Amino acid sequence: MKESVVKDRIIDVASRLFYEQGYNLTGINQIIDEAEIARASLYNHFDSKTALLLAYLEKAERIWFAQLDAFLEPIADPKEKLLGLFDHRIGRQQKSGFGGCQFIKISAEVSRTETSVLEVVKAQKERLKDYISHLVKQINHEHLLTDEQLTDMVFLLLEGGATTGAITKNSSGLVSGRAIVEKFL
Repeated sequence: MKESVVKDRIIDVASRLFYEQGYNLTGINQIIDEAEIARASLYNHFDSKTALLLAYLEKAERIWFAQLDAFLEPIADPKEKLLGLFDHRIGRQQKSGFGGCQFIKISAEVSRTETSVLEVVKAQKERLKDYISHLVKQINHEHLLTDEQLTDMVFLLLEGGATTGAITKNSSGLVSGRAIVEKFL
């Protein structure tokens, strides 16, 4: 079997398990068993569980932004794209059964000493904030807020709505956040 196929299968299995049951509750032996590989294969690709976690987060970020770009691509108006961020997140919540943001979940699970992991999570959130900022700067809004303040507001409503959805198992937080942003614009 090709090395890349084995590595991808390991990441796919770990991704599912880390998301569904949590990083701390997922053991290396379970990953090995479910990926149907030898222990040596896992350690040939990843020298630690943390290295596997980083690969999971990096792949998750690539997929997350690729799906976002694909969702927003047909929308021309920057204001509608900004509102589309909420629509995209609502769809993701419903598809995942309101399982929550994998980056926030991991951030809550790892130790503060796992700086490499926390930096990847922080970078994903900063990338999202930059994405929002780029859209805000294209919108002719009322300027009740500066571009930076509007960016913060959208980011916080988006993240807070997603977190609330994971807790309440519904999209009402994101729906409310979208309505607030739409009213502001």
